Amino acid sequence: MDDKSGDQLYRIHESASGGHAVELRYTPTVADMAEGLRAGGRSKAGRRQRLPFFLIGLVGPGYAAVLVALDGGSSGSAVALTVVGLFGWAFALFGHRFMARSTRGLLAAAGECRTVVDAEGVTVDCAQGSTHLRWSALSGYVETSATFMVFTGDKRVLGGALLPKRGLADPGEQDVLRALLDGKLERI
Repeated sequence: MDDKSGDQLYRIHESASGGHAVELRYTPTVADMAEGLRAGGRSKAGRRQRLPFFLIGLVGPGYAAVLVALDGGSSGSAVALTVVGLFGWAFALFGHRFMARSTRGLLAAAGECRTVVDAEGVTVDCAQGSTHLRWSALSGYVETSATFMVFTGDKRVLGGALLPKRGLADPGEQDVLRALLDGKLERI
């Protein structure tokens, strides 16, 4: 592990948290983002955002079946409703991958990120700028096999910070990070 004693950001966080700070260094990838967004679907905001696509997936083909039954034959409207329904299901099930791919340019521009999680909150520093999320702005987190994803408390928007486990200097720090998150946030 490298010596962080000269790093001002780390010293500030270490002193504010009483020495319980976890640092991650990583370059975000589309796969990281897809996994974080998939996990985000478990949050209330994520489920609320996917609900319209599930409804379109059910109502479109259902209404198409009613049209065919009443008409006695196939119509263009029924085919169109079925196709729209299939797209609704595709986005409800695979939307996290589509959205992650749309962030490819943003992730490439971010370059290497350095994130510090401590008693004050989560601070992300990358080539495009820094963001500090206080614990009071966060509502919960999800752990997957490769990431921790923390979410903001906004019920209308899915937002937060992605923390890939591969960014930890030592695999044992996963337990420290998990303990910090458990102490401050609800596990989703």
